Amino acid sequence: MNGRNRLLAMSLGLLGFIIGSLAFGVFRQTPGYIPPLKIVGDVARVIKLEDPQQLGKLQTISFDGHKYRAIKLTDIITAAQPIAIPEQIYLVGSDGFTSSLPAQGLEKSYIAFTAQNGWEAINLNHPVNSNAKMLKEIVIVSGESSPHFGITVIDSEKELARITPGQLYTRTLLQYPYPEGQAAIKNQGKNYTASVYTQRRVFRLADLTPVQDGAILLLMGADGEYRYLENRGYFELKENYINYLDLDERSRTEKIAGVIVNPPPASIMDTYYDARHYLENGQKVLVVVGNGLTYSRYIQALEKGRLSFLKNAAPAVKAAGVYPRGKNIWLAAMITGKAPQENGVISSRDQDLKAPSLFALTEQLQKPALLLHSGPKLLNPETEPQVVKDKNGDKTADDEIYGMTLEKLEQGYDFIMLGFDDITAGKTDKYLQEIVNQWSGKVIITGTPENTAQDFTCDSMFVPYLCLK
Repeated sequence: MNGRNRLLAMSLGLLGFIIGSLAFGVFRQTPGYIPPLKIVGDVARVIKLEDPQQLGKLQTISFDGHKYRAIKLTDIITAAQPIAIPEQIYLVGSDGFTSSLPAQGLEKSYIAFTAQNGWEAINLNHPVNSNAKMLKEIVIVSGESSPHFGITVIDSEKELARITPGQLYTRTLLQYPYPEGQAAIKNQGKNYTASVYTQRRVFRLADLTPVQDGAILLLMGADGEYRYLENRGYFELKENYINYLDLDERSRTEKIAGVIVNPPPASIMDTYYDARHYLENGQKVLVVVGNGLTYSRYIQALEKGRLSFLKNAAPAVKAAGVYPRGKNIWLAAMITGKAPQENGVISSRDQDLKAPSLFALTEQLQKPALLLHSGPKLLNPETEPQVVKDKNGDKTADDEIYGMTLEKLEQGYDFIMLGFDDITAGKTDKYLQEIVNQWSGKVIITGTPENTAQDFTCDSMFVPYLCLK
C-alpha cells in the first residue's frame, strides 16, 4: 500500500471512529456485566433482570438531553404477576435511597440500564427525585392483605394480624447477620478460622401484634410444614414470601402461610392416634368426617337446633387443621397422623401416601376396615376406598352413604371411616344418630374444609372433634 492509500485508509478509519462514537453517544452506554435487578413483594413471580431485553422489546425515550433504550415499568409489573391490584411501587437503590410511586399513572415510567447509573428509573411525568439510580429492587405493594398470600396470625378466637411481603418491605426491619458456617485451617502450626454470615431482613412476631416471648406458636407453611415452637426466633422477609428462623436450632421453616398463637391442644391428626389406641386395645372404631364442618359452622348449627343428636351426645373440642386446605389433604393427615409435608399429600392432585395410615394398621392387626365417601376418589390408602355416588339426584350422597353404612355394620368391620356431605342438615343428623346407636365401638367425629380456598382464618382452620361412647 503506497503512502497516499495508507493516509486515505487512516482518514476513513478516523472518520468511522468519530461517527461511531457520536452515534454510540446518542444512547447511554452499557457495560459487559449487568448487576441483577429484582422485582419482589406482592408478586407471584420474582423476576431477576440481568438483561435490558430480557422482557422483550425496548422503548426509545429521550430524557435530559440523552436517548435511552428502556423497559416500560408497567411491563415489568405485569411480568411479575401481582397477586392483587398494586397500590404502591418502591424503587430501591443500592445505597438505600428509595423512591415511592403510586401504582397508577405509570404510563411514562421506564427502567433503563447505563454504565454511569446502572439500573435507573426514568419517570417522565413525575418529579425528578423519583428517578432513582443504581437500583437493586423494585418492590410491588398491594393494597389488600390477602388471606392466602403473605402471613396471617390468629389465635383460637380471632385474627391478630395479616400482612403481605410487599407491605413488610415498607416497614422498618432488622438486618440480622445470620451465621452460615465456619471454616478452620491449620497453617504453620497455627489455627486460623473464618466465619461466614448473610444479611437477613427479619422481624419479631411482636412487631405485628402483641405476643409474649415464650408463647407457643404453631407454624404452617405453604408446602405442608407443621411445627410447634416457642416465640423466640425471627421471621425473615425474602423476596415474595416469609420464613421463620429458629436461632437456637439454626433451622429454617420456609414460606410460612400462617401462625396460630397458643393453639388448642387438639388437632385433626389426633384421629389417627386415638383410633390407633382403641384398635390396639381391641375396640372397634367408627370415624365420621363432615365435609365443611368447621368449628364455627358446628356452633351455628347447634344454636339453630340442627344438631340435636350431637348436642346431647358429647361436647366437642376445637381442633386445628393443617395447611394447605383441601379435603384430601386433611383426610391424609387424619389417617396418617402426619402433617402434609410428611405424609406426601400437599395438593388436591396428590393421592399417594408416603406414611402408613390407619388402614395399614388394620391390615397388621388383621382387622377388616372400610373407607366410604362420596366421589371423586380422594386418596390411595392401603385399603381401596368405596366411592358412593348420588343416585337419586338430590345433590348429596348422604342418604346413599347412610344406607350403605347400615349394610356394612352387619358385616363385622372393626374400623369404618365415612364422610357425609353435610352433617348440619337435619336428616343427616338423624342418619348419624341411627348409625352411632347401632355401632358397638368408639366413635370419632370431626370435619374437613368445604372448599379448596387457601384462606388461613379462624373460620377455616378449626373444626370440632368429638369422641363418643
